[in-house]
Amino acid sequence: MPLAVEEDQPSWCPRCEWNLDTLAPIERSTWFWRQIRTRDHRAGFRADKLLAAGAPVRTRVLVLLVAISVVLVAVPATALVAAVWLLFAGPVALGLPLLLVAYLVRPRLGRVKKILGGRYPLGADRAPALHALIDRVAVATGSPRPDIVAVDPHLWGAWTTVAGLRQRRILTLGIPLVASVESGELVALLGHELGHFKNRDSRRRMLTRPARVTFGHIAGGLRPSRVSGAERDLLGLYLIVYELWRLITGLLSWLSFAVHAAIHVAAARDDRRAEQQADLLAVKVAGREATLSLFDATAALPLFHGAISGVARKGFAMAEWRARVAQNRARNDLRVDVLRQLTIRTEASLFSSHPSTGRRHEFVSTLPDTPPAVTVGDAEWATIVRELAPYAETLRNELAEQYEM
Repeated sequence: MPLAVEEDQPSWCPRCEWNLDTLAPIERSTWFWRQIRTRDHRAGFRADKLLAAGAPVRTRVLVLLVAISVVLVAVPATALVAAVWLLFAGPVALGLPLLLVAYLVRPRLGRVKKILGGRYPLGADRAPALHALIDRVAVATGSPRPDIVAVDPHLWGAWTTVAGLRQRRILTLGIPLVASVESGELVALLGHELGHFKNRDSRRRMLTRPARVTFGHIAGGLRPSRVSGAERDLLGLYLIVYELWRLITGLLSWLSFAVHAAIHVAAARDDRRAEQQADLLAVKVAGREATLSLFDATAALPLFHGAISGVARKGFAMAEWRARVAQNRARNDLRVDVLRQLTIRTEASLFSSHPSTGRRHEFVSTLPDTPPAVTVGDAEWATIVRELAPYAETLRNELAEQYEM
């Protein structure tokens, strides 16, 4: 069998995957960085392969993350109580540092307003057909519907999250992705994203969120200034104390970041399993073929970037983009298998929260073919595209300005 060849990529065997775990070299990279990158990639490659084969994922990692989160929540709570007591009973000098500790390691639930920054909430009054489709997918998957549906003119993807004290469910759809998929693929996408609500992945992430983010915030808070004492014109004892402080905070910052990276790797393993479980619901609601087609479209997204441009006529961006993407997909139909398998190489990492697109395709391919629970007619699909078209114009205008510049 001939080797698969892609530009700037080492060749590989499509059948036995020989050399597929070899990354393309990066110019001007250090030996240390090359070693870290190679080891992470090969470990991620093996982890994705085991997951696609149905290997069980141990739950001890999740238990450990929850335990760390409980401790991290107890620390700021205890520090806050102690700080308030010391501020009134003294000594105040001990209360103020404890307040700082409570602030640095406080739990963070996310802010809805911050998450929606740069995005457009899309109510049922403005997109009734899209919301009706989301409702049908929610019923088919048995998942709660999102509290907020938003569109992002720049996002080549889609995601869900839960944020705020009220834990509001948010679904975000990227306009470039919607312009690149067909109706059945969008149903599979919605089934996958709402599947995270069904499987209560957001609750799991909330329980483990303190462990996921706290050490990263500590590392950022302790990061020392890059301006040396000499550059600040410090002399004598002031210079020694300042540089010693930079050294200590720098070491603590690196240590905190190392812990943060280790926790992130452990959490990403659980996340990849959650993505696989969400894929099962995508198959349930859209059928196996539509889900596989969605993976093909995802693998080929880099080919569509040129189709989403500012040269589209004003008021016709969505229609023209979809036509160009359709032509591009038809022209590269025979190349999709290679691009999909290439993602097994390029997307493999222990730090990734998603299995590679190619491995997800492999896993779903082994599932029995079932009829879709939700289908979209031509008229309904045309209405949904028309409802999202104004947000495509936002991106078109930005791209047109860049093109003219």
